Amino acid sequence: MPEINIIGQTTTAAQTVAVTAAPTSAGTAYVNPRASSSVTIVNTTAAGQDADVQYQLNATGWKRLGRSEGVTLAANVAADTLYFRRNGADPGTVEVSMESAPVISAGSAPVAIGVTTGPGNAVGLGLGARMRRLGVDSIKGAAKWFGNTIGGLTFGTLPVNGSAYRATSGLLMVAEAPFYALQLVVVNQVNNAITGLRAIAGVTESIDTSVAANRCKPVIGGVAYGAMAAAGSVNGFYPLTWGGQATPTIPASVTSAQFAVSDILPVNSVPRADVPGALPAVVIRVDQIPATGGNYSFVLTSAAMRTATAANRGRVVQTFNTGADALTNPNVNLNLSGDTPLIFPIFHYAVPSLTVAVCGDSTEQNDSLVTDVFTSWGYRGCADASSPKRPVNYLNLGSSSKTAPEYWARCQEIIAAGVPVDTLVIGPASVNDGYTIGTIARLFSDAKSRAMEIVRFCRANGISNLIWIPLLPFNSNTTAQDAYRLEFNAWLATIPGTTTLNFPALGNGATPERWVATMNFSADGIHPSELAIDTVMAPALTAALNAIA
Repeated sequence: MPEINIIGQTTTAAQTVAVTAAPTSAGTAYVNPRASSSVTIVNTTAAGQDADVQYQLNATGWKRLGRSEGVTLAANVAADTLYFRRNGADPGTVEVSMESAPVISAGSAPVAIGVTTGPGNAVGLGLGARMRRLGVDSIKGAAKWFGNTIGGLTFGTLPVNGSAYRATSGLLMVAEAPFYALQLVVVNQVNNAITGLRAIAGVTESIDTSVAANRCKPVIGGVAYGAMAAAGSVNGFYPLTWGGQATPTIPASVTSAQFAVSDILPVNSVPRADVPGALPAVVIRVDQIPATGGNYSFVLTSAAMRTATAANRGRVVQTFNTGADALTNPNVNLNLSGDTPLIFPIFHYAVPSLTVAVCGDSTEQNDSLVTDVFTSWGYRGCADASSPKRPVNYLNLGSSSKTAPEYWARCQEIIAAGVPVDTLVIGPASVNDGYTIGTIARLFSDAKSRAMEIVRFCRANGISNLIWIPLLPFNSNTTAQDAYRLEFNAWLATIPGTTTLNFPALGNGATPERWVATMNFSADGIHPSELAIDTVMAPALTAALNAIA
């Protein structure tokens, strides 16, 4: 990623200009320097990165600034404008830290810096002396593939009982880029507290399950390590802690889900040896004794997720267990299994990252709409937008069979628990809310109020990207009912600072609108088919995510 440092003579506060452009196009930002400013621009792009940084003073023509080159410019606020852009084949951001405070002053306060963009480009401006990429300034990535409705769970009444099976369970997942630390999130959705849970984690160069002795163990240098890593060694497992303690205490889940986010575990991923260049992997083991520590929630998993496929985009999920303690002695082999406790990792990368929470009903949770169960349109859309330079992590906050008020409550809970989210994709209304004609005006009035509540929540919680999921066709709607749906979708698109997804290929455009048969799951008139998920909905999400600077 090219970087330009500006070193000036004044002592006023610094400004930052960030320019992001699509490959081979140019995004442009401009600033008006103070009177008689002397500004030195230095291209400090690291070796091996795109160095095509350009600048222009007024309309004198774009000039290339090569790696390690610098130039000093004299600029005057009355007559001069300084422009910056990138124009290379490598997508990324040009970030300009201007220590000379290159803005016009109105009294003692600076006025806005002007910004222009070309088609397909995004430009962000921010204050502060340090450079940053706006919209992707988090380096954390939470990766949760399972939804929020587990075993028909409904809050407000007593939640379902959990599993009483004494087990050590294992999870292998891949990250979106090399990582340098991780955390583990444990979710409690049962009506008892969970205590005594222990967890360990390690990194591995192989996700091959053909050798039983290697399953859910760190494999490094061709050797499986069924042991805790010795002091000074990276070979083996590391203990996870919560507030410095070996076990968390997670309250009972009576009216809301409960979460325990572990301390940060400093551990570096290792390159994959089984498939060179493939996504790095982590192995995690958790042990729980229900008789003394409480029952726990679990989710069924799919054998189709154990290997890389076109549907999962290489985002493999493997689960394991054994009915005994395999933490005290992690050399105990685990068996492949079809379920796992409700656990998921938060990866810490060395590059800016997006965590994309996709929140809605069964269309978003996606328990049975695709062959492998878990590769929802959110799963696939995030994967297709991800790269090692900008990891995009998927957080499944779908709640099958639930209304918008309930899945919105679940969304707020997980964010309040400390799970990082910087992009929220959500439907403020659901087909599950109903289309009862006698109350439909109030229903959609409430949905609009909920949408604005979501906007306020995002602003208050640092969620910089908000993307709306519109109401999809519903084959039971009358013309009058469908008119409310269409008006609501159009209204969503008018909310400033947000993006509304558009899926025109799903419906036939009739009045009232009906699903295109091939796009509808099992002719149910409600859900998208796998064809719709893969060819319409996932690409729309990918495009929206790619538009984020």
